[in-house]
Amino acid sequence: MRDKIAWLWRYYRHYLHVVALLLILTPIHALIAVAGPRMVGFTIDFIKSGKVPEDWLARQVVALGGAIDLQPTVAFALSFMLLGVVGAMLYTYFQSWRAWMNVRLEWHFRQEAFDRLTSKGPDFFARFRTGDLVTRMTDDVAEKLSWFACSGIFRLYEALLAIAFIVAMMTTIDPVLTLWTAGPLPLLIIVFFRSSALLDRRYDRLQKRISGVNDIMEACFSGIRVIRAYVREGTQRKKFDAACRARRGAEIDSVKATTVIDSLYSYIWQFGVVIVLLAGGYRVLYGTLSLGEMAAFIYYVVWLVFPMFDVGQFLVKSRQSAVSINRLTELEDVPPMVVDHGRRRTNGDFHGALAFEDVEFAFPGSKRKVLDGVSLAIAPGETVAVVGRVGAGKSWLVNLIPRIVDPTGGRIILDGHDLREYRLEDLRRHVGYVPQEPVLFSDTVRNNIVFGRDDVTPELLDWALEVAQFRDEVDGFPQGIDTPIGTRGMSISGGQKQRLGLARALVGRPRILILDDCTSALDSRTEATLWERLHEVLPGMTAILITHRPDSLRRADRIFVMRDGRVVEEGGHEDLIAGRSDYARIYHRSELEAAVR
Repeated sequence: MRDKIAWLWRYYRHYLHVVALLLILTPIHALIAVAGPRMVGFTIDFIKSGKVPEDWLARQVVALGGAIDLQPTVAFALSFMLLGVVGAMLYTYFQSWRAWMNVRLEWHFRQEAFDRLTSKGPDFFARFRTGDLVTRMTDDVAEKLSWFACSGIFRLYEALLAIAFIVAMMTTIDPVLTLWTAGPLPLLIIVFFRSSALLDRRYDRLQKRISGVNDIMEACFSGIRVIRAYVREGTQRKKFDAACRARRGAEIDSVKATTVIDSLYSYIWQFGVVIVLLAGGYRVLYGTLSLGEMAAFIYYVVWLVFPMFDVGQFLVKSRQSAVSINRLTELEDVPPMVVDHGRRRTNGDFHGALAFEDVEFAFPGSKRKVLDGVSLAIAPGETVAVVGRVGAGKSWLVNLIPRIVDPTGGRIILDGHDLREYRLEDLRRHVGYVPQEPVLFSDTVRNNIVFGRDDVTPELLDWALEVAQFRDEVDGFPQGIDTPIGTRGMSISGGQKQRLGLARALVGRPRILILDDCTSALDSRTEATLWERLHEVLPGMTAILITHRPDSLRRADRIFVMRDGRVVEEGGHEDLIAGRSDYARIYHRSELEAAVR
């Protein structure tokens, strides 16, 4: 419980003025509210006996009424009405602040969770499925936490104050009868402790089932082309149906548990009403309790049902919210693979000289080294190619340069300084990265290329499209460069996706350009034209190509051949092609593949 309170306090501390307001106004409202039934009791007793009840509050009301020449009955009635109006206005005021804080806390929960997620490494996204993350960011935050974090907690505070003040007022009327009325309380405490573990299990199961439904939807919508190509629509429908049935079962189980516990809290306490009617009626008959006091007492006992219901609802919702907090803290507990502690700025003095010094890389918790003792140097403005079989470590080698991941051993030197000394934003501003499968967003062509960068001019955008051999095709789109391309670029071809990704990298005028087999989906003619234009602009950049294309390999200044996470060969094309080296075998195989195409 302490860890949940600490987690919530991280957000509460931003709104201490609202918390203070609610803490002060809630007891004031509770005091005003509990005075109302006493006014009713005083009025009944005065009408019945013609005497002012021997009660401090009654005497004060009569004295104030007498000061303005009002009869006691009128004074009691006006006091009751005034208390009702003031209480309603006060309740509306602080309720609006509770609602405001609910919305603000929900925004903070989701925004901070999103900020943390975007800083995580590839290991995190391999561990958590997309649908599960969406569920945690939406259902856990909006449905389970946003109301509980403020209104739920302060309704408990309001309920406890109401119970305390009501019991205090009941005690002033008849302490013995009050003790009898409190009889069901121990039973309610037992119900809570018995039910908390059950609620935890059922709410956790429900959230997992919701994540399962979202996972299937995300995978289906993302891979709809493959599903249709293999005529697997029926299979997907069955999977979705099974997931929905599992979610429905979990929903029903959680609602059953919630309903039973809510009912126990509501109805067990109503035994107190029966006790008051029996014991209180007996005392009225024998003259030890006045009729007005009996009426006020019944009013208080009935009124107790509502705050007790709020207490029960809080206990149920607290278990539900505790599960959601656990699910969010589970995401927070995964440390990011890259931490931005650098303070060095490039300040425009960026050459692009790279040196890998005995670099190693392995995923957290894995003994297998993806990269093992890699040492190499790349001069500014040099074009190098990295080749090797699938799984040799090529992509992870270049992923280290923009610090998508950091080395777990050794270091990378950029312009004479450790890569980690640079501010991450400065470093990545000078690195253009084009993966083999470009990540595109459900937006226009323009926004996918500009990518939120304010310094991209129309001339620079046009230049990037032209170099990427994408200008003519964009002009042919229905809305030109402002044409939406759908989720993950579904409306454009694989080759167009790769050229759009290349234009996105080029428009930033990078000093280091990384091309990870980004022409695999292009036809030979378009690829040849693309490389001709690229090599015109590459001399000003340090270029690192992951490719097996013969034309590109022949143009590279140097070639690094990788095997099992190590650099096993290095040199120019002419030097490496001679003999029976790994490079020669890879190159000749690529030539045969190009001839077949």
